[in-house]
Formats: sequence, structure tokens, C-alpha cells
Amino acid sequence: MNSIAIRPLPNQRQGRLMLALIVGLLALPFIIGAGLYFGGWHPSRIGHHGHLVNPPRPLPEQMLRSTGKNAEKWKLVLQVRGPCAADCTSRLDEMRRIHVALYKNMGRLSRAVLTDQPDDPALLALHANQPDLMVLTVPPGALTEVTDPVLLVDPQGLVIMTYPPDASPQGMRADLDRLLKYAWTG
Repeated sequence: MNSIAIRPLPNQRQGRLMLALIVGLLALPFIIGAGLYFGGWHPSRIGHHGHLVNPPRPLPEQMLRSTGKNAEKWKLVLQVRGPCAADCTSRLDEMRRIHVALYKNMGRLSRAVLTDQPDDPALLALHANQPDLMVLTVPPGALTEVTDPVLLVDPQGLVIMTYPPDASPQGMRADLDRLLKYAWTG
């Protein structure tokens, strides 16, 4: 037999090498993905800035009835135990700025403060300056120790997300932008 016929030609060898290289490049993302998945790696950043409430818990019925025309809106609720101090007023101002920053979706969100002292002078002054701010009252002692003072409530009255006291307004706004972009209700 002739030895020239058995050996691949240089062009054939280059073609096979090119085919193997293309197949390897196409398979590389799948191999890396499988390695990351089975290695237990998860991205460090999550898609939301608050804490999801799972399962969502309902607000008390008397609070839902007192919202009136805002019953079909998403609600950003600040829980205040006792008098509204400087941190409370600054948080309410941040909530107002977030509400205004929503621009086109501004009408789909309402703001509320949930307090056990409705006659607080600071809250009355804020309500006079911001008439769209709802002041919802609960009986004294009904508010337990507040760990996450800001609540996000859906139009059905379910608390779906909470924000800690040190939550950034930019993160809250990003969550609301994403939520209102994909939500059909409210």
C-alpha cells in the first residue's frame, strides 16, 4: 500500500483541527456553566434590596378600609411606634422623594404612616404639608417592636416586602421601578 494515501493531507489536518476548535469553543460555556452549577456557586448579588415576606401576610382589615380611594394602589407604609422623631420625618421625606421619582408610575403608589399616636404634632404637620400622605392609626400596643419599619403592600393588602431602617432610598426606588414595570395590578 502506498504511504501517501494513509496519511491525511495537510489541508485535511487543518480542517479537522479547525472543526475541533469550533466544537470546543461552542461547548466551553456549557462546561463552565455545569462546573459552576455543580460546584455550588451562586451570584453574591440578589435582585432586590428589601426582605421578601414569604408567605405574604395581610394587613389588618381596619387599615385596609381606611385607605379609601387608595385601596387599589401599591402602598409604601412606614410603621412608627410612639412619637414621630427626626428619623421618622427624614424617612417620610425619603418616601416622598421616592414617590415623586417614580414619575409615570407615581399614580400607582400611595404613601402611608402607621402609628399608634395619631395626635402626634410632627405627624399632623407632615400631613398638613403632604395631603396625599395617609395616616393610619392602630390601637396603642398593637404595633410590636418594629424591626423593619418600611413595608411594601400590594393592592390586595398583603405585605410583600419589608425594608430595614438603614435601607437606601435608591434601592427602594429600584425595587419599586422593577415591580411597577412588571405588575399589572395597581
